[in-house]
Amino acid sequence: MPQVTDNQPRRWYSCQEAHEDSGLVLSNRAPAAVRELYDEHQRQCRDCRRMHRSLYSLYEGPMVPPALAGAREEREFHAILRRMKSERPEPWYQRWAVGLGVCGLAAAAGVLTLSLFDVAPDMLSLPPDEEYARAPITSHASQGDAPGTEAAGSTGGIEHPAQAYGRVVGGEAGIFPPGEQASNQNTFPVGTRFELGADHSLQIGMVGKIVANFTPNSVVEWSAASPTLLEVELERGILAVRYDRRPSDPILQVRTPTAVVRVVGTVFTVQVEESNNTIVSVLRGQVEVLHPATNRALAEVESGYRFDVAKSTWDDVGRAEVAAALPLSNDPGEGGTVENPQVLALADGHIPASWNVPGLTQDPRYRRLDYVPARFGPPSAHVGGARSRPQRDPSASAPRRDVVEDEGEDVLQRLVRDAEMTRRKELRAALESCRALYDAHATRYLAAKCVSTFIEKYGDDPLAVEGYLLVGMLRMDFGLDYEAAEVAFQTFLRRAPNHPSAEFALYRMWLASTEDGRISQALERGRKYLVRYPNGKYVGKVLQRFPELKSAL
Repeated sequence: MPQVTDNQPRRWYSCQEAHEDSGLVLSNRAPAAVRELYDEHQRQCRDCRRMHRSLYSLYEGPMVPPALAGAREEREFHAILRRMKSERPEPWYQRWAVGLGVCGLAAAAGVLTLSLFDVAPDMLSLPPDEEYARAPITSHASQGDAPGTEAAGSTGGIEHPAQAYGRVVGGEAGIFPPGEQASNQNTFPVGTRFELGADHSLQIGMVGKIVANFTPNSVVEWSAASPTLLEVELERGILAVRYDRRPSDPILQVRTPTAVVRVVGTVFTVQVEESNNTIVSVLRGQVEVLHPATNRALAEVESGYRFDVAKSTWDDVGRAEVAAALPLSNDPGEGGTVENPQVLALADGHIPASWNVPGLTQDPRYRRLDYVPARFGPPSAHVGGARSRPQRDPSASAPRRDVVEDEGEDVLQRLVRDAEMTRRKELRAALESCRALYDAHATRYLAAKCVSTFIEKYGDDPLAVEGYLLVGMLRMDFGLDYEAAEVAFQTFLRRAPNHPSAEFALYRMWLASTEDGRISQALERGRKYLVRYPNGKYVGKVLQRFPELKSAL
């Protein structure tokens, strides 16, 4: 809509004018000025948007069923495969093989019958082979493959136990591994429980494929993980997830007291209110909501919609859901390399164009949280953000929460310290602004663009070499872009092979190949790290995922 200055009177355009112009707009006969006023009013008025959708359905006639997507597409695809298998004619060689097999079985039965009279009685009840019974069942490599070798044609999934771990990307929380007290490690296994305070938020990565964000006052537990299914239990609060799933990756389920949210691949949030009611909102993709006891389908929620399980009502995605998921935004642009780091910037506070937020224009200037329509009504006590965060009672005793080990703070602090030893005030100020973003957990994801801009401007300065290291960390942790992260780590090692952080860069190279499923490469890099740093800081983390590398020490 064109800008209106103080000297230009603003035209009054209400619901009445929108109703009168709807016919012209739907028939594509409205002038450009009328269309701009109509679209601007639609973004601000929910009732008129509903009226527009109703009129659009009347103009268009019978609705054509939408193309299958998400869970429905997957079910239909497997049904087609089953029908093809049952209707496919049996090849001639299989018919001959079956006939020969029947004859062979008949002959074997005759020989066995004759030999029974010569067999000792104790040989008729052989004990089962205990070693065979205990042998693990694997589906990713044949018995002849070497340990750690990727299966041919593999496209995803959890291919090795080393991938079945989660990592803390940023934030603070009470982290309780199964059967243990609170832990301050940034790596956690299946069964870990997270308890967040009123002033804390947490962002984690799971099995190298999922990025999740927990808002204040949330209680979450990672309950199950297998090559086909991941399950997370949400007791209260808001859980925001980004899962760019490949066909062979496991399906994700979020279990709440009143629903099960089945995810094929999307960006979504799940909220559990004080009454245990579940609210599901989808920003990209589609999810399926099931009954927790019977697995009966309750709804299929598509992008842009918010579904209330208790009321079985639908609404538009609002500001609270977008705020919870915004740290998961990943809109890096197209093309480019680390030498052109601007395209590696993950997020700068804008809402990605792929997210469907009703009432929000596609103009990048206005795709920010401030322009998302707010939902009327009292805010939830569990929604994060400054506007809805409950005030902490100073007299209340808070549970002890260990500070989680943070790998990035040391790097950024060293950058600032080294810069302070020089007189380059401009460089020091740029690093300070990036450090401020990184230190605040609510804005940590914004540090990626800040560091990328810093490298673009000061990349040739020797003091800025660690910027490549931080770019790789942010690209890996927030974007799950392991290839771009490895390019950044390699650039750092090439430019500063004897740097104090060379050990950390080599460890991160190993971690990137592990979480990306390149197990053979991860074993090679892990062995190289252990040989070079036998008493290194990350020896325990390498052996935790690959115990077979103990021989390298």
